[in-house]
Amino acid sequence: MSDTIREIIITDFITRLAVITTANGYNTNIGGNVLRAQKTVDPEDLPCCVVWPQPETSLPSYGKNDCTMPIRIEGLAEFGSYNPSAVSEQILGDMKKCLFQPANTSSRSPSGWVRSPDYFDSLTYSGGGTDAYPEEGQKTVGASILVEVGYTERIGDPYSQ
Repeated sequence: MSDTIREIIITDFITRLAVITTANGYNTNIGGNVLRAQKTVDPEDLPCCVVWPQPETSLPSYGKNDCTMPIRIEGLAEFGSYNPSAVSEQILGDMKKCLFQPANTSSRSPSGWVRSPDYFDSLTYSGGGTDAYPEEGQKTVGASILVEVGYTERIGDPYSQ
């Protein structure tokens, strides 16, 4: 069974986020466990990232659909004795670095992300940060990032570009 272009992009994100570990030069280990659309995260799954593909928009263009797929990514970790705001900023920074750092540039992509194979045309940072900080007694904090992925598919054939 073949995967749609959209599915290939989602899988590519999951693989890419797995590099977010302190061993790879990041501040957190949220890439040690990358989950997909999982609403409940058990404490033993921390630290982690949760990838949330969102509904896309599309415009027809000469036999193809120009699609824009938002993806929300949440990073979650225990903050221990550190300030939860400082930890959430590290999580946000790690996700931005992973997805947009200049060292990952590609001549085709203005977003600067190396992909193999090259399935999408653009990657745009739409926003991110922490929605809520932990209440008294809570041990975890998170941050999210929203990106928009631009890609094309043939009209009537979501498996081909």
